[in-house]
Amino acid sequence: MNKLASKFALFGLIVIGLVGLVYLSSLTVTSVGAGASGGLTLEGAQVSPENGPWGSIFIFEVIYTNNENNMPAAGYPKVYIDGSPKNMVEKDPTDYDVTDGKVFKYDWSTTKDNVGSHSFYCFVETPTGENARDPATGTDNGPLVEKWSVSLSCKVDKPEPATEENVIFSGHLRTSEENEGLAGEGIILYQLLSDEDVEVNSTTTYENGDFTLLLDAPSSGISCYRAQFLGDNYYSESKSSRLYVNDLNKPLVFGAYVVILFSSVGAMMFLFSRGIPMAHYLKPVLLGFILGFLLLIIGAGFIGVLAAGGIAGYLFAKETRRWTKHLRVGCMTGFLFLLAGGLIFAYFLTWSPADVGLNYSVTQMGVFGILFSDIIFSLVNYALLVGIGAVLGGMLRKLLKPAEQRPIGSGVTTSSGVEQR
Repeated sequence: MNKLASKFALFGLIVIGLVGLVYLSSLTVTSVGAGASGGLTLEGAQVSPENGPWGSIFIFEVIYTNNENNMPAAGYPKVYIDGSPKNMVEKDPTDYDVTDGKVFKYDWSTTKDNVGSHSFYCFVETPTGENARDPATGTDNGPLVEKWSVSLSCKVDKPEPATEENVIFSGHLRTSEENEGLAGEGIILYQLLSDEDVEVNSTTTYENGDFTLLLDAPSSGISCYRAQFLGDNYYSESKSSRLYVNDLNKPLVFGAYVVILFSSVGAMMFLFSRGIPMAHYLKPVLLGFILGFLLLIIGAGFIGVLAAGGIAGYLFAKETRRWTKHLRVGCMTGFLFLLAGGLIFAYFLTWSPADVGLNYSVTQMGVFGILFSDIIFSLVNYALLVGIGAVLGGMLRKLLKPAEQRPIGSGVTTSSGVEQR
C-alpha cells in the first residue's frame, strides 16, 4: 500500500512539474509579425514619392516600436524591394527612445534599369530573437519608376519652296525637365495622309540631341509632316507639331474659288430675292449680317448666326407678315455669311493651312475639293440657321407690335404681283 501511494505521489509531482514548465515557456515564446510579444511592433511602411522618373530618389520609411526600449539588431530593420534586402538607417540618430516609435528609412537612388513597377515590405529582428514584419503578409505596391519624358521640336527651313527644291527639317530631342540633349536616338519623319502616316525619312540625333532631315519638296499641293521619336526602354515617345510644305499655285486656287463663290452667292441671292423689292430687304439683310458677324467674332457661335436671322426677320416683318418671305430674307442673310466665311477660310487654307487645322496632306485638286465641300456645308448650315432665326424674329415683331400688322391682301398690289404698304 505504501508503495502504491508513493507511486501516485511521484506521478503527481511529475504532472505538476510538466504544467509548470509549460506555463514558464509560454511567458517567453516569441511571436512573428507586427505586434509581436514584448511590445515589439513594425508599422507604417511607406514610400515617397509613389512614382517618378528613373534617377529620382525614393524614400522608404517604417516605424519601429519596442515597449522595453530594445533597439533592433545590427543591420535591421530591412526593406525588401522586389525581394532584395536593403539596410534601413535611423531617420533621427539622436532619438534613443523607441518606446514611442522610431522612424527608420532607406533612400533608393534609381537608375534606368529600375524602370517599371515595384513592391516592398519591411522586416526587423531584435538581439533577443524577436521579429516583426510590415505588412504582416504579402507586400505593398510601389514605387512606379517611370521613363523620362522628352520633348521633340522640329521646323522646316522652306515652308513654301520652289518646285523640286530640297527642304531641310531640323530640330532637337531633349529631356523635358533637365533640357539635356539625347544622343543616338532615332527620329522618323512621317508624311500625314488622310488614311495613314507614311515614313519618308529617318535619322539619329547628334551628341547634343539635334538632328536634320533632307527631303525633296512635293509639287502642286500642301504636304503635312510630323517628326516622331518612338521612345525606348528609358524615354517616352514624343511627337513634334505638324509641319507644312506648301507648293500650291495660290493665285490660281484662290482666284478660281473666289469667282465660283461670288457667282454661286449672286445666283442664290437673285433667286431668293425675286418678288421682294430691294428697298425692303437690303437694310434688314445688311444689318442682320453685320451684327451677327460681330457676334461670331466675339465667340457667340451659332447663337450669333441665329441672332443675325432674328434681326433681319424682325426688321423685315415691318414690310410683310408672310413667314415664307421672312425665311427667304433670312436665307439671303445666310448667303452673306457663306460669302464672308468662304473667303476667310479659302485665304487661310491656301496661305496658312495650320490656322484652319489641316491635319493631312492634300493635292491641289484636293484643296479645291475641300473648298467646294465647305461651300455646300456652309450653305446648308448658314441658310438653315439664319432662316430659322428670321422666322422667329418675324414672329417676335408680330407679338410686340400687333397694331402695325395688316391682313394679307390689304396692301396695294403692283403689276409685278408685289404687295406694297
